[in-house]
This record gives sequence, C-alpha cells and structure tokens, in this order.
Amino acid sequence: MMVVTLNNKTPYFEKKPSSLRYFQEGPAPIDVDSWRLTICGEVSREIALSYDDLLSLPTTSAHRRNVCVCLWSIKRYWEGVLLRDVLALAGVEVEDPALYIRQLSHGTEKGVYDSTVHLKSAIEHDALLALRVDGEQLPLENGFPLRFIDFGLYLYKCVKALGRIEVTRENKIGFWEDYAGYSLDGTIQPKRYYAVDLQKKFYFDGVGEVLDSDLTT
Repeated sequence: MMVVTLNNKTPYFEKKPSSLRYFQEGPAPIDVDSWRLTICGEVSREIALSYDDLLSLPTTSAHRRNVCVCLWSIKRYWEGVLLRDVLALAGVEVEDPALYIRQLSHGTEKGVYDSTVHLKSAIEHDALLALRVDGEQLPLENGFPLRFIDFGLYLYKCVKALGRIEVTRENKIGFWEDYAGYSLDGTIQPKRYYAVDLQKKFYFDGVGEVLDSDLTT
C-alpha cells in the first residue's frame, strides 16, 4: 500500500530542545526487518506486526501540538496508524474503562523504557502510532521505528522505539514517574509554556490537549 506523505515542515524546529534521552541515545539498535510490535495481555489474540504490516494499514495524518513536561511545546505534522485500528487486530475491547495499555520500548543494553496510559482516554484522543513526522520517516530522536502519541498527555507518557503494548487492568508506575517523580496520570496541566514553532510563550488554562484556540499570551 502506498503511504501518502506530508511535505509540511515545522517552523523553527531547529530551536526545539533535544529529546535524545536515556534509552534512545546513540545509534538505533533496531533492525527494522526483524523488529515487531507485539500486542498482548487482555486481548482476544496476541499478534506481532512487522513494519510492513503497519505500513499496509490505513494511515492518518495529524497537525497537532505536543507538550513536554519541561514546559516547551511544538505543533508538528504526524503520520501513522490510529491506536484503535491496531488494537482491533488483536480483538481488544477499547471501550472498557478499566483497561490500560503499558507501552514498552524495544530497549537497548541500558534496559527497557515503559509507560502506562488509560486506554479509553487514549482512544478518545485519537492516539496515534506514529511512523513519520514532517513528511519524513520517524528519526531516532522521535522514536524510530514507531512512537505512541497521545496529544492530551505530556511527551514522557509517549514511548519511543515502541516494541510492545500490553493491555492490562493495572496502572503501573513507569520509568519517568519512578526516576523523576512525574505524575502517573500525565495529563497536560494549566501552566505557561513556550511554543517553539510560534516563538512565543502562552498560558494554557485547560486540561489535556492544547489547541490553537488555547494559545493566549
């Protein structure tokens, strides 16, 4: 299946703080030909999807804003497959309010990075399994070959180099909650942020995804 790509570029992207941290430092230890995304846990059937399998699924694009707990924000052009479409292949009941998904990175010699989010909320946010950004294949810094993105959550809740999704009823403390004391919930909170793409500060007085209408000074 041909993937339609976006030619848009994000303004002032070069001014964004680096997101290379911990398990994603250095060359990606991933052979994309042997890499698989495993969906397991409370599923009707466990599946393992190749990169080509994901590329063959219906794709969606999203020009939406990400927010870092470090108080910077950027609106980028993302492409990928909807979380709901991938979980449907494993027969997951995505409307069950008691379910969570625990994301685990492919990992390196340093270990595996993990994060757990509420499934129904992620579905309501049109959470994305991103394959491309700004018209190009997902780079290492953004989590090649695949990254979970929930635009209503801080980026630390969105695992890079995703290798496994466990559907569970347990809301587990993940790496950054344990290491840095971040909130287990991870929902974007009312604060003053800096929009890199707009080169300005703004105050967000809502909770969850930051929309263009929220960019008050």
